[in-house]
Amino acid sequence: MSRIAGIAASGAPVRDRTEEVLDQLRLVFPFDAGIVSSVDPATGEPRALVTRGYPDAFADYLVGPEWYAECIEPFGLPRTGWPVRERDLPIDPMSLQGIMAGRQAGLYEGLLSALITPDGRDAGFVMLSWAEEASPSDDACALIGHLSEALANMVDPLQSAHVLASTLGDAYNAVALVKGGTLVQLRGAPAPALVDASAPARQMVEHVLSGRRNSVAFLWPRAEGGWYGCRAFRCGDGVAVLGYRELESPYGLTRRELEVLTSLVDGASNSEIAAQLWVTTRTVRAHVEHILEKLGVASRAAAVGRAVVEGLLLPRHAGQSSA
Repeated sequence: MSRIAGIAASGAPVRDRTEEVLDQLRLVFPFDAGIVSSVDPATGEPRALVTRGYPDAFADYLVGPEWYAECIEPFGLPRTGWPVRERDLPIDPMSLQGIMAGRQAGLYEGLLSALITPDGRDAGFVMLSWAEEASPSDDACALIGHLSEALANMVDPLQSAHVLASTLGDAYNAVALVKGGTLVQLRGAPAPALVDASAPARQMVEHVLSGRRNSVAFLWPRAEGGWYGCRAFRCGDGVAVLGYRELESPYGLTRRELEVLTSLVDGASNSEIAAQLWVTTRTVRAHVEHILEKLGVASRAAAVGRAVVEGLLLPRHAGQSSA
């Protein structure tokens, strides 16, 4: 256990550490297939760090929404602090699509454990399967249970600013903001309009750094036209990371429509938005209709959900514009 914990805490690349951890776990539980996933800090979606032995289609399924809804959320998230085996499930395992798919791949037992960080965030999961019908031993479960926090820290990009910056998409630039105001460019080109000490966008990042929020996503106007798509995260190493990429017009939304969408997220009514923007409620209704059409959603609630997840919001400092 101490050997695996040491590997998890080392400075090697996360994928290399994960491979080594699986090698060590196999000495305790000789699994035939295994997967370690992490949660994308930008989208909240799971993704595979390392997979072994699973058919490609099944491996893809394991990091999809169906598997999470069917097995991770109801059974995998820790309630007792230990991994879950098929025999531990409170329902017939054969009633679960994921278990049936595993049987079709020749895998009959295994264990599953969500990886939860010390501050309670879902960082991913580890699952190990084998072709035998016997359940993994209590000792194997205990080993994973004792190591789950160390493994969560290993796969969690928010534990390190540099690791987080490396996980952002290729289009992103990234800068780290350290308490006290020091800036460190992590990748790409700096954007003074975002990170200058007096820039309101930087104040959004400082809110994250101060602990008021774990993360925030927003848009910021570029001087030459278009937008910066921004995502700020508070990391475990005492810094905030701001990732930003250049965008033209997300979903074809105009600036005024983005202002209206931001107000919808704040819970404002049409009349309240009209008063804020000095327009008529009829104009606001027209803007809302255009927003729903451009986002391809059927309701204001769905538009709000899309805006929050994708960061289609304007900080109030950026929300002032002409009609």
